[in-house]
Amino acid sequence: MAPHEYTSLVLDLGGVFAIYSPQVQSTSLTTRQIQNVLDSPCWHEFERGIISREECYAQLTATFKIHLDDWQLVIKLMVEELKINVELIAAVRSLKKAHPKLRVYGLSNIAQPDLEFMKTLIQSWGIFDEFYASSDSGHRKPEAGIYKYFLDRSGERARDCIFVDDKLENVITARILGFREVLFKDTKSVVRELHNLLDKDPVARGMAFLRSHAGDLFCETTSGEKHVENYSQLLILQNTGDRTLVTLEHKGRPTWNYFIGPPVFAGAVYPDDSDTTSLAMSILDDVSSEDKKLAMESILSHLSPDGLPICASVFRFFCANGRRQDLPAVYDYLYDILSSKAYLLGSRYYESPDWFLFNMADLCCRCSPDQDLEEMRDLVERRVSERAGCDQNDWRMGQTSSACLTLSNWTGGGNNASSGDAVKSRKGWEAEES
Repeated sequence: MAPHEYTSLVLDLGGVFAIYSPQVQSTSLTTRQIQNVLDSPCWHEFERGIISREECYAQLTATFKIHLDDWQLVIKLMVEELKINVELIAAVRSLKKAHPKLRVYGLSNIAQPDLEFMKTLIQSWGIFDEFYASSDSGHRKPEAGIYKYFLDRSGERARDCIFVDDKLENVITARILGFREVLFKDTKSVVRELHNLLDKDPVARGMAFLRSHAGDLFCETTSGEKHVENYSQLLILQNTGDRTLVTLEHKGRPTWNYFIGPPVFAGAVYPDDSDTTSLAMSILDDVSSEDKKLAMESILSHLSPDGLPICASVFRFFCANGRRQDLPAVYDYLYDILSSKAYLLGSRYYESPDWFLFNMADLCCRCSPDQDLEEMRDLVERRVSERAGCDQNDWRMGQTSSACLTLSNWTGGGNNASSGDAVKSRKGWEAEES
């Protein structure tokens, strides 16, 4: 499914580029009082350009029983404490450079005197092709009138515009009118989403990211500690087929260790494990038959009392090499997990239910000639289809999308709709480009 080609970016001012805070100090008014004034009918009329500043201040001081001097001090302090989102300004400049035909508009609830005050500053950013204010249109967001005013004056079509605002009610109206809405919560996530929406070839962008970090594509903990290990490298290799992207360490034994170098946890000893070994044996094309045989014998010596290995990837490894009969209890166990949907609970090592389905889909694809797996294949396909679009977590959504693609290649397109759902809801990867 080709992404829609957006031609325009429509951005709010307050709360997006210019951050005002009603939590000003050194005044007699509370934050709640200030917010109530800014949400009042007379302030809205001021922003629509219907009444003057003097009329607005006269009404609000009478309505809220506050002194004019106190309110003027609030406005003065809010202006002095104004924070400019320089990170977003730089990001929009970069987007305009990358997409020369992109038109960028401002659409703000702002009174005429305040717009005049901000005009020089806004122009200095060099990002807006045109700026539209509520005080010029006679309407304010979320009223439909200001959106229609913008469309009429700019000549843009709503379906071609990405609309960014920090107020939920404003993006709801935009969505109703046909804009592609983006709710501003933080700069980092919005910039990532804008890249995903504007880039015509997200796959090429993703591959460019991988190549620019080739050899250093390791996971990081939430504390920023790099997790140098073989497992993620094997997964990248499995999904890209590009050996130049990854760094692998194999110590010459038939079996593989999760870690590259010593474990990151002080005092811990990690032996070679069945999961990493099975993944390596299934992915790498330069493993000898003898090494595979020795690896299988090692894995068989570590089965549970029920005759089960630690993970589905072991069964995939054995099936792909014609040794399914060595794990007689595993087929029924995995089928029961699928049938009961126990995978939704996650597992000891993998929280994501989609990780299990990803492995099972790959098993079905790799062992497609095996008629004994036919009943399991049908169930895997149903379960993957059920999961498509259920989880907005990027990692899990990627697993589901990959499982859909694997099954689609195997069945001749049966899961294209499911993978399409993942494409439509993509949010990009968590790692940012550097």
